[in-house]
Amino acid sequence: MAERLVGADIAPPDLHAKITGRARYAEDFRAPGMVFAKLLLSPMPHARVRRVDASRALAMEGVIDILRADEVPSRDGPREACLTDTPRYEGEPILAVAAVDEETAAAAIEAIEIDFEPLPFVIDPLESLRPGGPNAYVDGNQFSGQDGWSDFKWTDTDFANVDAGQMPDPSCPVDWTKGDPEAAFAESALVLEETIVHQSLTHHPMEPRSNMAYWEGETLHAFVSTQSSQQTKFALAGALQIDPENINLVSEYCGGGFGSKIAGTTVMQIPALLSRKINRPVMLRITRYEENYVGRARPGFQTWLKMGFLQDGKCNAIDLIIVQESGPYGAGDFNTAGMIADLTYTPQNMRFRGVSMYTNTPPKAAQRGPGGAQIISMMEPILEKAGRELGVDRFDIHRMNVPRGDVQFGPRNATLTSVHAVEALDQGREMFDWDAKLAISGQRNGSKVTGVGIGLSPYTAGSRGRDGMMIIRPDGKLYVHQGIGNLGTHSIADTARP
Repeated sequence: MAERLVGADIAPPDLHAKITGRARYAEDFRAPGMVFAKLLLSPMPHARVRRVDASRALAMEGVIDILRADEVPSRDGPREACLTDTPRYEGEPILAVAAVDEETAAAAIEAIEIDFEPLPFVIDPLESLRPGGPNAYVDGNQFSGQDGWSDFKWTDTDFANVDAGQMPDPSCPVDWTKGDPEAAFAESALVLEETIVHQSLTHHPMEPRSNMAYWEGETLHAFVSTQSSQQTKFALAGALQIDPENINLVSEYCGGGFGSKIAGTTVMQIPALLSRKINRPVMLRITRYEENYVGRARPGFQTWLKMGFLQDGKCNAIDLIIVQESGPYGAGDFNTAGMIADLTYTPQNMRFRGVSMYTNTPPKAAQRGPGGAQIISMMEPILEKAGRELGVDRFDIHRMNVPRGDVQFGPRNATLTSVHAVEALDQGREMFDWDAKLAISGQRNGSKVTGVGIGLSPYTAGSRGRDGMMIIRPDGKLYVHQGIGNLGTHSIADTARP
């Protein structure tokens, strides 16, 4: 089987429809009487709408109606609504206009007079942690469903260390320890400390999150771009406060999501609500400019990392602090990052501290290996540096630190049921011809330099199990029923390969 798959040129089953143009994406759908919507976006990162005068826009020929924030379901706490009178990032939708065409809707947006009251804002999570620093919300910078809002700050001593380029010793909402890191650092032959920043990166899939909707009685027909039809259907039903059985959700093709379209996004609610108000199908086409705002981005990390190594290169201890830039509505990457750091490098002693800070920046979401992509890209160079200083081959230092089947990791001391990292590394070394390639690493040929590297990262996919159904019918064909989302990486087509 391996000989038939590895290196084979296999065409995905949806390839022909895509290259011939028969594949229909969300904005390719039409319905009789359909009108177009455009959004009015906030020009400020944090503000309160004091007054809206849409009289000129509503008087324009071709303008059908306007949907405002007070006409959409409200959300409590730091939860995103599709329209808001209190925008918390530049580009957040304030209202939507429906018109006979996009040009008319765009002109109507320009004719609307709106008065904002600017509010304090913060785009750097560290600034919100400083004593007296600004917060993304008027009520604070931390929220829990049980206790509500609070104002969480580090101390002046913590920031004296930060400003001096040293590792702080702060309190954090997430704090777990295994073993005795301080004793392990004292016993280490080499201790490395680094301060590293991983920037926030927007997803920008090839297909923006355009969508169209109309109603037939109590049934909503929604044509969307999503990675998961099931999750999006239930999320949309909850936001619109209707029964999921009353939604016919269509997503034939998804032009990439990469984590940003797991359960759709709030802009999907706007055509549905506008359509219900005006009793006509509504298409909302998101521009590339708008996608930069209403799309999603990977959370950014500000990280302090301390790693201790024994003389042979074994990672003996890790002290890891992550301050996460979470946008106005939160993200969970930093928790996963702590567990992945523990699992990947298998220290016997580790302390992890983390805090997720609300910021007045575009919303954040999972992006291709959330948590792991950030932490591994920051920790791998430290492992390589340790190998150089200890005189340990970069392959060997990776191999000795990868998890085996008996490893425990994370705050709950979870265990792996199976792991084959050592076998994968050994086989990869042989197939790649590691020693020969390493010998020419760094050599220059004109404007090009040859380089080789090694790295690995686990991820939590599959940890909860997955269901599927396979049927062989009398015609001899195999029919596969699966719940794999179409996120743009063709994982949806893997089971169709020979």
